[in-house]
Amino acid sequence: MRVNKTKAKLAANQSVIGAGIAFPSPDLVELCAVVGFDFITIDTEHEPMNEEQIVHMIRAAESFDITPIVRLPRNPELILHFLNAGAQGIHVPRCTTADDLKELAKWTRFHPQGERTFYNRGRSGNFSVGVADTAEWSRAANRELLVIAMVEEVRALDKLDEILAVPHVDAIHLGHMDLWQSMGMPPDMKGVFETIEQIATRGVAAGKIMSHTIRLTEDAVDRMGEYMRIGSRMFTVSPLDFLRQGGVTLVKGVRDMEKRVLAHRSK
Repeated sequence: MRVNKTKAKLAANQSVIGAGIAFPSPDLVELCAVVGFDFITIDTEHEPMNEEQIVHMIRAAESFDITPIVRLPRNPELILHFLNAGAQGIHVPRCTTADDLKELAKWTRFHPQGERTFYNRGRSGNFSVGVADTAEWSRAANRELLVIAMVEEVRALDKLDEILAVPHVDAIHLGHMDLWQSMGMPPDMKGVFETIEQIATRGVAAGKIMSHTIRLTEDAVDRMGEYMRIGSRMFTVSPLDFLRQGGVTLVKGVRDMEKRVLAHRSK
């Protein structure tokens, strides 16, 4: 059983940072590992990817020793497929009730924590090679799995205490853009971020790992620091932000340089 290094760092009260990847690219997974990210989240909620592509990305994560997490809609069959393929984390959006989290725990964990179909003859079970005690293997699988529920709708807030009390769901990820949308798309995000801070504070007090997506704006690190002070310790950024911002900056710099060079020549 592979150790989930991201979960181990969180258990040691350390912060972790990962990259959300929404298109099929094992090479990008490997690059994120080399850069130093703790985990990658393969985002199948927003962009199309087939199962084979996702499995190749999980393989890439394993080979470069970075934790593979799969974000996918509420589908127990697909969740099982990716767990059996070696995903060390499952991230499910649009969880609005305690029952949603209870179902998630049931689908992802073996007895006695859940009802995940037992299977250890594939990649996640090392093809049953060297597995002498299947009961111990299932306990280890439960122990190493990181289960993340996403709270991103205002209607969940009235039931937040019930949601936070559900066992065997490790983390709550706060989706600020869908929360903003469910709040009526206010022109000022201040109220949205205040709500997120309140949820995070309550989540930390309830013993949950609180997780956030961070847009790579100029104040990104400062915002992570604010969430860290509340007690949040899991952060996800998008590699597309690096590409977009780096590309825009480079192209603008080249264009400006060309103008200066041409102006100098014309003198």
